[in-house]
Amino acid sequence: MNSSRMDEIRRDPTRWKKLLRYITWALWGAVLVGIVYYFVVVYRAPQAQPTHTQVTPQTEWRDVSIADVGAGEEYEELERYGTLYALEYLLDYDSIWPFNKLQQKRYFGLYEEEDDEDDDEVEVVEVVKVEQTKPADQSQASAEQSQEQSTRRQGVISDWDHLFQKYGERYGWDWCVLASIAYQESKFRAEVVGMGGATGLMGIMPATGRRYGHSRAKLKHAESSIRVACMALRDFGRSFAHITDSEQRMKFTLASYNSGSAHVLDARRLAENAGLDPDRWDGSVEIYMARLSEPKYYNDPLVQHGRANGGHTVRYVAEVFSRAQSYKSKVQHATAE
Repeated sequence: MNSSRMDEIRRDPTRWKKLLRYITWALWGAVLVGIVYYFVVVYRAPQAQPTHTQVTPQTEWRDVSIADVGAGEEYEELERYGTLYALEYLLDYDSIWPFNKLQQKRYFGLYEEEDDEDDDEVEVVEVVKVEQTKPADQSQASAEQSQEQSTRRQGVISDWDHLFQKYGERYGWDWCVLASIAYQESKFRAEVVGMGGATGLMGIMPATGRRYGHSRAKLKHAESSIRVACMALRDFGRSFAHITDSEQRMKFTLASYNSGSAHVLDARRLAENAGLDPDRWDGSVEIYMARLSEPKYYNDPLVQHGRANGGHTVRYVAEVFSRAQSYKSKVQHATAE
């Protein structure tokens, strides 16, 4: 290009800007081509290197809400209604479901019972079942059936009366109440699994069973199911240990067994706010328990754990309690004969 041509371009700003634009486009194009070439030709994804680090297998454990279990509540929340310091005073009261002082201490967790030989036998049976290698389906079913039959004994109420009596005495619960819970949950069927996952004779949720060291399979064993139920009832009862009326205390415990202590505490707060007695189930807390399925009530600022099927819980308590009284009359009549 001669000097005259260069001078012409310099004197014409439009042509100068156009040249700079072409140069810019060319540079950006070269950059894009370089990027594409790098990722298509040069770049190689790093290969996963094998590791020899031993990985700890994940267990099925997960934390469980209070509504599922009820054991392990924050006791600071209970200070509004009473504390466990009233236990010694409470133990002086007679119960409509009478049991001695030692049994009362067991019920409230003040006495650590020792495992008896029967418990050891149950554990041995479970271990033997686990150690069997690939048994035939038919032989396994017959072994489980023979194991269940070996623990059955004909009783006044059910074939499990002797187990209800054994653990009722150990944990301070009238065994007729335990029998009534079993009928309500499973109709006395040891291997039943409900639609919601409740398993076994006493309708234990698998998460609750794991918290007490029992697998879902073990919950189908009648004695294990009753043992877990009694431990759970004991822990639920601690939340209401300050209630001096034993009948009301039992109904609160049954309600917690069905829906969890958290929802029962919500109903107690609503009842107290309405001027009713938060330590009385009949005609007081049961009213607001039933209303916890209504948005007006479960959206109340006093309710900390949301909606609950409270109407079902109210019916559950009434039916279990009424049936337990019927069972007691039946046992007394059979004994008299």
